[in-house]
Amino acid sequence: MRRVVFSLATFIALAVVSFVGVDALPGDGCTALLGRFGTNAKIDACRQENNLNDSVVVRLKDWSGDLVRGDLGYSIKRDEQVSEIIIPRLRNTAVMAAVAALIAFPSAIVVGLLLGRYPRKRISKAVNQFSVIAMTLPEFVIATVLWLVLSIWIPIFPGVSVMPSNASLLQLLPNVWLPALTLAVVIFAHSMRTMRASVTNVQNMPFVESARLRGTNERKMISRHIVPAALPPVVNVVALDGAWLLTGTFVTEAAFNFQGLGRLAIDAISDRDTALILPIILFGLAVYLVSSILADSLVRVFDPRLRSNNR
Repeated sequence: MRRVVFSLATFIALAVVSFVGVDALPGDGCTALLGRFGTNAKIDACRQENNLNDSVVVRLKDWSGDLVRGDLGYSIKRDEQVSEIIIPRLRNTAVMAAVAALIAFPSAIVVGLLLGRYPRKRISKAVNQFSVIAMTLPEFVIATVLWLVLSIWIPIFPGVSVMPSNASLLQLLPNVWLPALTLAVVIFAHSMRTMRASVTNVQNMPFVESARLRGTNERKMISRHIVPAALPPVVNVVALDGAWLLTGTFVTEAAFNFQGLGRLAIDAISDRDTALILPIILFGLAVYLVSSILADSLVRVFDPRLRSNNR
C-alpha cells in the first residue's frame, strides 16, 4: 500500500510537471491548426473559443478535472476526441507488443538458462556474441536488416504498413510481424543476458552445491533450485522491457509506418498537438509505475527471503 500511494503521488506530480512543460512549448493547437494561414485575429478567435487564453493554473485545473472524469480532451488539430484517436493506436501497439513479448521472453529465459549452465559450448559463445551485437545496434538498423531479408530477399511480410489506424485485427496481423520481430531482437538480448548472468551466479551458490552433493538429478536441480533463485533479477528486466514495448516503440513504428501509439506521438509532437501529447505521456508514466509495482510483487513471490525480511 505504501508503494501504491507513493506511485500515485509520483503520477500526480509528474502529470503537473508534464502539463506545465508541454504548455511552455512554442505554439499550441490553434497555431498548428491554422498554420501559415493563421492571422493574429484568427488565432485569437480560436484560442478564445477553446479557452486557451485562460491562465495555466485555470487550464491545469480544468484539464485535471476532465482527466479524473475520464475525459482525455479534444484535439483541435484533428477535430476529434483524444480518446477516439488514441484507443485504436493503443490497440495496434498492444498487439505488436504482445507478439514481440511472446517471441522474446520465453526464448530468452530458456536460452539464458542453457547458456548459463553450459557457458563453454561453441553455440553458447555464438549466441552470446549475437546478443551483444543486438544490444548495441540501433533499432532502425535491425529494422532495415529484417526488412531487407524478410520483405525483399524472402518476401514473407509486407515491408511498409499501409493500413489505417482502425484496421481490423485480420488486416493488422500481416503488418505486425516485422515491427514485432525488430522489438523482439532487442528485448531478447537484454533478457537473455540477464538470465544467463543470474544462472551463472546462482549455480555456484552453496545451496546448489549442497543439492548436487545430495545426488539431486540435473532436471530437478534446475527446476527446484536454480530457476527460482535466478528469476528475480530477470523479472525486473522483463517488466521494464514490457513497459518499453508499449511506450518506447517510436523508431520501430516510424521505420515500418506502423499506425501505433509511438507513431501517433511523433505526429502529435510535430503538430504541437498538446491535447494529444499529454495523454500519451501520462499513459507511458502509468505503464512504468504499474510495471515496477508488479515486478516487485513478483520478485517477493519468487524470493522468500524478501517476504521473511518484511515481517
